[in-house]
Amino acid sequence: MCINGFSGAYSKEKVYFRDKDCYWRFLSSYMKLFFITLFAISSSWEVFGQCPNGVIVFRESFGGSYSSVDLGPALASATSQYIYSGNNVIAVGEYGLRKHTGGINGWAEGNDNTGQGGYMMMVRSKTSVPTFYETTVQGFCRAQSQAICFAAASLNKTGAGLDVTIHVEARNATNNNLLAAFTSPVLKNNDSISWSNFSFTYPLPNGVSSVKIGFSFTSSSSVPDDFAIDDIRVVNIGTSFSNGNATIDYPFINGRYEFPVFACLNERVVFSMGGPAPVGKEFQWERILPDHNYEPIPGANAYTYVIDSAKRSDSKFYRLRIADSGYIASVNCSSPTSPVGLHVDPEPVISGITPICEGTDLNISVDEGSYITWSGPNGFKATGRKISITNTTVANSGLYTANVTYNAGCLLNFLSKKVVTVTKNPIQLSLPADTTVCKGSTISLDATNAAGSLYVWSTGENTAGIKVKADGLYAVIVYAGTCTKEDTTRVHIVEPPAVSLRRDTVLCLGDTLLLNAVTNYATKYKWSTGDITQGITITQKGQYTLQVSNSCGSNTASVNIEFIRCSEELLVPTAFTPNKDGLNDVFRPIQDASVKQYHMQIYNRWGQTVFASNEINRGWDGTINKIQQQNGAYVWVIEYTSKSGKNHSIKGTVTLIR
Repeated sequence: MCINGFSGAYSKEKVYFRDKDCYWRFLSSYMKLFFITLFAISSSWEVFGQCPNGVIVFRESFGGSYSSVDLGPALASATSQYIYSGNNVIAVGEYGLRKHTGGINGWAEGNDNTGQGGYMMMVRSKTSVPTFYETTVQGFCRAQSQAICFAAASLNKTGAGLDVTIHVEARNATNNNLLAAFTSPVLKNNDSISWSNFSFTYPLPNGVSSVKIGFSFTSSSSVPDDFAIDDIRVVNIGTSFSNGNATIDYPFINGRYEFPVFACLNERVVFSMGGPAPVGKEFQWERILPDHNYEPIPGANAYTYVIDSAKRSDSKFYRLRIADSGYIASVNCSSPTSPVGLHVDPEPVISGITPICEGTDLNISVDEGSYITWSGPNGFKATGRKISITNTTVANSGLYTANVTYNAGCLLNFLSKKVVTVTKNPIQLSLPADTTVCKGSTISLDATNAAGSLYVWSTGENTAGIKVKADGLYAVIVYAGTCTKEDTTRVHIVEPPAVSLRRDTVLCLGDTLLLNAVTNYATKYKWSTGDITQGITITQKGQYTLQVSNSCGSNTASVNIEFIRCSEELLVPTAFTPNKDGLNDVFRPIQDASVKQYHMQIYNRWGQTVFASNEINRGWDGTINKIQQQNGAYVWVIEYTSKSGKNHSIKGTVTLIR
């Protein structure tokens, strides 16, 4: 004996095996019994595998996402014989749609099968009502076989002593004949939800286009067996090439393909796909309607379609619809070819804008024909559907002729003519060159032309002239008939010039000073010395005055220059008052003319540097990083070289007083 304590295939007693060989022999026998039962109902099966590839004609994921609420809405009333529960209690004979099982009936913990925050259908079974989910899948096309795939899981925890299997039936929805049935193995009880994915495949008889799917359960216990279902799919396998409105190649017209195909009046026109007709298919030729939909052509059900004597009214688009036998009337189960255009006894027309203005491009074309030759003024020759002449002149005016060949087989040739007029541009436009205007004043920009002209300025104005008082680039486009011309000008706003000179200065006798003006916008200079340059050289004392000017005004500045007999010793103040009253606000040496090289360092009472400079005219204003320093004494050290070349080093203190 391999087994101790085993009392039947569905016994709830524990099963003990003497060794591993016994266990595998038992499992093999059990599975053979299970598969034989299934094979008696369905000619093929597949379980525990991936859902087969094919066209998914039905999917039930029960909805939901990460952003949805925890409780899903009820299914349609015809879908389940069970009662919907919209709260956290699911009683016998009820179902609910939930994201997870937490807090319900002490069930195993877990989420839906997709792992994407969706809902699952959770069922508390009722023995007297085994069917818990039903649906009808309809409107699909012919297929060799069909598969039903789903995920199922027990909600009972380990050791619950309960077992449940899921039973699925597929029936022809038209006559209720059984197509296939499948029963799953016992769902595994676990402390957390353990999903199993099932699929089974069955042949789909020809003509079946709707299937009724029913899910029920079986159990060896009268105690409620709790389970969940998710991700139900119905897949058609081995569908026809014409299923799903796939687009097929273009038809041929009279054995050739062009776009469009041109035909002579009363010519016999044959539409075909080329090659032999496919076996087991039905055909319907269609023609386009004014609303761009297609209508079937009565009696045109062969693989070819013939118009014995083509008329202009036959000029339209045609296509062939192909379907499996018995499905041609279903738009969803047939596929059209790409459309092809037929143009009977065409009348070519030259299109293009005329008259045009000189300087613009001439573009004219014929939108149909197999071969086109052109002729025009001044010996013009060209080929192709479109011609283009750039930068035209009045000499390009005249008659242009297109010789259009459509179908050499029936000598379909036409001449199309068009008179082109190139007019002289009457617009005279010349804005002033870049110009200046004083601040606060305006300047007029004028583009006036003949009556009837239109104007578009870059400012948005549409008058012939505008007044400008702001700096910038201004543009105008003038329209007169078919002609245009544009021009631009830049306006600069200028202010009266400002000017400044250096502070009053003391120089040593014998020194010279280059006195330069700091100014903007100035175009003229006039010194009290009579000089007219921006800078002058000073050799004697006195007051020097400079007047600067431009077209918008003038301004003046003055400076006093003194000459003294200089010693090599610097004069350094002992105090300064940086209160911004303009008097003694900055600490620096008073006399500077005798210095060639210079460096000053200032320290506070803790020996920290508060100021340093290599320029004798740059002094300390009593701040560090714009922060005012405390009143009191500060130590300074100055090192400099006098004009004689002698090096000096002096030091002292200065008192800061506010």
